[in-house]
Amino acid sequence: MNFSTSSRARKSQAALFAVLVAGSLLAATPASNAAVAKVGAACAVNGSVGTIANGNTVSCKNKKWTAFKPASIVWGAAAATWQPKEEFATYAVPKKLNYFKQENLTVEAKTTAGSIDLVNLVASGRIDIGGADLGSAMQGIQKGANIVIIGGLVQNFPWNIAVKPGGAIKTAMDLKGKKIGIIGFGSGSYPYTKAWLAGNGLKESDVTLIPTGPAVAVGALQLDKGDVDAIAYFKSAYAGAEFNGSKFTYLPNPAALTGVRSLSWIVNADKYRDQPEVYERYLRAANKGLIYSTTNVRAATLVGFEEFPSSLAAGKTATESLPLGMAQLKAWLETATPTTGKPVSWNKLGAISASDWKKSQDYTAAAGTIVTGLKLDDFLSSDVITNANAFDRAKIVAAANKQPK
Repeated sequence: MNFSTSSRARKSQAALFAVLVAGSLLAATPASNAAVAKVGAACAVNGSVGTIANGNTVSCKNKKWTAFKPASIVWGAAAATWQPKEEFATYAVPKKLNYFKQENLTVEAKTTAGSIDLVNLVASGRIDIGGADLGSAMQGIQKGANIVIIGGLVQNFPWNIAVKPGGAIKTAMDLKGKKIGIIGFGSGSYPYTKAWLAGNGLKESDVTLIPTGPAVAVGALQLDKGDVDAIAYFKSAYAGAEFNGSKFTYLPNPAALTGVRSLSWIVNADKYRDQPEVYERYLRAANKGLIYSTTNVRAATLVGFEEFPSSLAAGKTATESLPLGMAQLKAWLETATPTTGKPVSWNKLGAISASDWKKSQDYTAAAGTIVTGLKLDDFLSSDVITNANAFDRAKIVAAANKQPK
């Protein structure tokens, strides 16, 4: 994507942990595919990245290896509470294991009311980057939101409609005239539910949507009590509830949702145009976090608990909370990482294909949130994806494997 030439883009732009961390840093030094660099030394390709002896990433500028200038950004979660999912893998792990520091980045984390809220906050410049539901991002773009999508995060569709096992609801049509609990109207669960209904021959007006909040335990309780007849949550939330004994029957997603993208990296268009390298640095650190977390879910969960103590199970220590947290993080990572290959081979994290964009656009249209097509080249920038994957995955994997699993 070329921001200087795209007319449509111009139009839309208006103590438990000390040993863990110390041990990880010894082997977690990031590296590009090139040799170890030295600041001020000659380099061959402007724009390429390397690593210096202390583990920091550097860039080739004017044919010399150059240190990044300090930068600060605000990262936003598409959720109102901290949970074992992207905030663990792409924020807590990069922060605690110094992946952000090695990019000379200071990153602040904030919660939001959900994907739609995150889109609005990024568009206004109050948050710089976050993972929002791609459908919500497309909706925002159509309405003129000042955002650009720079990569994908959740690549395996994470949403499900759940009902009470053995209950009267067996099929989608059984929900006609019934109540469905959604996280909220600012959450990605809202457009998902609308698309799910449309894919099953139903309309939003055929059901009543009830906000049940971000905690699936609350939604599950309302389902058990009969206050709602179904709930719409993401897989890692269900995994946590099932770990604690809840049981659900999942109604199948319609075929139209196969291959649809969910959380994708959105950025403020003006800030990205001015400093794309800052966002590349964030994505590189986040990708390292994904590799580390997938390799050692236990270690990543402990790091997440340290950064976000509110994510601990109520009244429990990190050790006591660990089994549940691992189940939740593992379920989320399965939606955010390739289904084939091993972490050491995942060198295209964040890439969104034209076919994925089309499927996601069709999904958003089915949800009734966009009415016209959005040209991929105008609103998806893949410029930073290659460099965001330019690090030595083997070293990250080795670091993760040194910690207890």
